[in-house]
Amino acid sequence: ILVAAPTALYRLPPRDYVAGHSLLLDVGDDLPIERFRMQLTANGYRAVSQVIEPGEFAVRGGLIDLFPVGTPHPFRIELFGDNVESIHAFDPDTQRSGKSLSSIQLLPAREYPLTEQATQRFRQAFRARFEGDPQKVPLYRDVSKGLSAPGVEFFLPLFFETTATLFDYLPGNALLVVEEGAT
Repeated sequence: ILVAAPTALYRLPPRDYVAGHSLLLDVGDDLPIERFRMQLTANGYRAVSQVIEPGEFAVRGGLIDLFPVGTPHPFRIELFGDNVESIHAFDPDTQRSGKSLSSIQLLPAREYPLTEQATQRFRQAFRARFEGDPQKVPLYRDVSKGLSAPGVEFFLPLFFETTATLFDYLPGNALLVVEEGAT
C-alpha cells in the first residue's frame, strides 16, 4: 500500500465494527430472504427497485441483486427456497449476468452505523463539541432522523467511542517504510 502521511492518519471505523457488519456468502449457504433483507438494511444498504450503484439491493422473488461497497460491479444471488443456488456478477445497465462466483464478501455500506444507539451517541458528542443550537445544523438534523447526510463520514469519531487508522487494519508483521523527508 502506498499512501500519503495525512491519508494514513485518517480516522476509520473500529475494526470490530467492520468485522461485525461484514458477511461472507457462499453458494450452498442458507439465506432466509427476510432475515437477509433486515441484515442488509442494518448494514446501511438501501432497498431499491433496480440496483445501479454501490450500497443498494433489490429483492425480486428468489433473486437478490446486491451492489456491495468496494466492488466494481453488482452481484445477482439466485435462491432455491432459502438456499443460495448461484452467485453471478452482472452489468447494472443491461441487467445481464456474467461471471459465476462461488462466494462474495459484503462489507458494511457505510463507515458508520445509523442505529438508534449510534445516532444518540452522535447527537451527544456533537452537542459536547460544537457550540450553538444543533437543530440549526442540517447534518445534525439529518443524522437525528436516521438519514445518511453528505459529508457525515468526516464526523466519524462522533459515532464511536474510539476510531482506528489504517495501521490498526494492517497485520502485526506488516513492513512499514517511510520515505525520508515525508511529513
